[in-house]
This record gives sequence, C-alpha cells and structure tokens, in this order.
Amino acid sequence: MPSYTCMTPDEAAHLADRLGRIPLPFTVTVGPAGVRTLSQNALLHKWFGEVAKQRGDVDMLDVKGECHQKWGLAIKRRCPQFAWIWAQTGAKLPHEKQCKLLASGNLNVSSSMTKPELSEYMDAMSREYRQRGFRLTDPDFMKYQGAAA
Repeated sequence: MPSYTCMTPDEAAHLADRLGRIPLPFTVTVGPAGVRTLSQNALLHKWFGEVAKQRGDVDMLDVKGECHQKWGLAIKRRCPQFAWIWAQTGAKLPHEKQCKLLASGNLNVSSSMTKPELSEYMDAMSREYRQRGFRLTDPDFMKYQGAAA
C-alpha cells in the first residue's frame, strides 16, 4: 500500500488532488510522520565527511554511495515500489556505478527514510566504522557543544 509523507502545504495540496482522482471506494489512514530529523541528517552527512577524511582516498560522496549501497539498500528494498525501481535500474549496474547512482540523490535513499529507518542505518554505520577504528562524532556529545560557549 502506498505511503506518502507531506512536509509542506504544497505537498499536502498535491496529495489532496491525487486523492480526488482515485475511484471510490478507497481507504485513507492519516497519522504523524515518522520522518527523519534535521539533526539526524546533519550527523549522517558529517559522518560521511569524517570517514572520507580519515580514509584519505575517497571523498564524501564516495562514502555516501558506499554506505547507501551497504546499509541503505537493504532498508529501502523493504518497500515494494523502491525494490521494483531498484531492480529495473541500479541492480543492473556494476558495484561502482551503483554507488555513484546512490550517492547522486536521484533515488532518495536516506532522504526518504523514516526516523527509525535512518536510525537503523546510522546504528549499523556507526557500529562498523567504530569497530574499524574510525572516529565519528558522538550524537550524545553534540547536545553539549553549544553549552560550553
């Protein structure tokens, strides 16, 4: 069953227009969105940069693509629509090109994740990179950064 998240009044108006064109009868369930937070997004991108800097052989977009390929795809393919799109497009590409496609933002891998999905992604990323000796910004420490100033 399709699920739509509306973040702006324009998106809500667009959805209302689409609903008006669906043949009757149909069911709609409305609830609060479980979308990711801006702080989650900022931390994820900070981590991409930290990993790239510590590796030294790649840039932030390379890391983003690799992480999306390793953890993001497994989460996003739970959605049948995304799984179908991936099977028709990116799954047919070699690994390196898959990573570039995923990093491009065209498939909205992390940007379309809910807060729990992005937490799952980030927990897996944090666990692996910390086990490999990478230093990543601690989200619990971030809340104290402005307090000392």
